[in-house]
Amino acid sequence: MVKGIVLAFLAFAVFAWGDAVVKAIGHGLDPFEVTFFGYLIPLLLSPAFMKPGDRLGDLVRWKRPWLMGLRVFFISVTTPLSVMAFTRLPFAEAFALLFLMPSLVTVLSIFILKETVRWRRGLAVCAAFIGVLVIVRPGFREILPGHLIAIAAALCSAGGVIMGRMIGTTEKRYTLIGSVFLGTAAIAGVLMIPGFAWPTLPQWVLLLAFAATAFVAQALFVVATTYAPADRLGAAQYSQILWALLIGALFFDEWPDSLALVGIAIVVGAGLFIFAREQTLKNAPPAKAGSEIPQEPAAATEPTAR
Repeated sequence: MVKGIVLAFLAFAVFAWGDAVVKAIGHGLDPFEVTFFGYLIPLLLSPAFMKPGDRLGDLVRWKRPWLMGLRVFFISVTTPLSVMAFTRLPFAEAFALLFLMPSLVTVLSIFILKETVRWRRGLAVCAAFIGVLVIVRPGFREILPGHLIAIAAALCSAGGVIMGRMIGTTEKRYTLIGSVFLGTAAIAGVLMIPGFAWPTLPQWVLLLAFAATAFVAQALFVVATTYAPADRLGAAQYSQILWALLIGALFFDEWPDSLALVGIAIVVGAGLFIFAREQTLKNAPPAKAGSEIPQEPAAATEPTAR
């Protein structure tokens, strides 16, 4: 268990540094182009996730095609939106808005999964939205496009999680992981055409670094799930906000003000509470948990927040 937790923390640290590379690329390249090259190499290396009996055709051989198609679309769109958010907002601020995702999952689960959400998680969701208001402060400072893009990315990520819960365990691990690499590269490849520009040598280095972090982080998380249940490792993703604060300060000279730090703490705290509450309900006897037991997370080998 401990080894799995350590590997999960390491995986999300690599993800955070990959996002820092994206921010370093900045506005020099179209975000869809960054996404395409960043996921093309992991796609080519995705057979490393295959188990005995898996085939390359499993990338598009889906047992529940409509749900898988929606899941791939939502997650594939999340990445370029995240790239745009990281290049337009302070690093930690973008991460905090992306971490609105667990609260959005809770809200969507009410309408789509018909899940009953009781007052504790309801208060946590309200707190998360209050935290976003503290960060963005509408009426007191300008709402930037990056704020809306980051929230849209969180919403798409939440949609991917909901689709994953509806899929359950019907799909293979290689299918769940590889299809996202394929879908993201395909969608970004089409959308990058209007703004395509051949990368310079320094940009190629950064793109390769981004691709390497995407693959290595995913591989580390997959290995982590062999030592601990994937649903126990989800809380490790919140360590990214600490990396974001550190990287933003040291490399991008971004120092969040006191109110922004309060808002970040509220959003992250609410997300952690929702995660802990779902774990408690899932592990409780049915008679005690009632109808609030959440659906089993689907993509057990795939981190849900980027």
